Amino acid sequence: MSDESVVTIEIRGHEKAALEAVHRISALFLSSGPCRLRRKPGEDEVAVLVHADVGRRAGEGGYLDPDEAEGVDAFLR
Repeated sequence: MSDESVVTIEIRGHEKAALEAVHRISALFLSSGPCRLRRKPGEDEVAVLVHADVGRRAGEGGYLDPDEAEGVDAFLR
């Protein structure tokens, strides 16, 4: 995994839709899965971050395996 191919995507919307977007991103790219879900008091909208390695080809998606060695800490920052 190369840091040069890792992007951070912030998704805003209703929680169900935002999490579905994260899952769809993870179907395309190796990703951290949803992390840092944030909700401001009194607002319906949430913000969620996902880190994705876009350097992998389509179809090589999925969440990062816990035992996938090097670069895990940097990937999940």
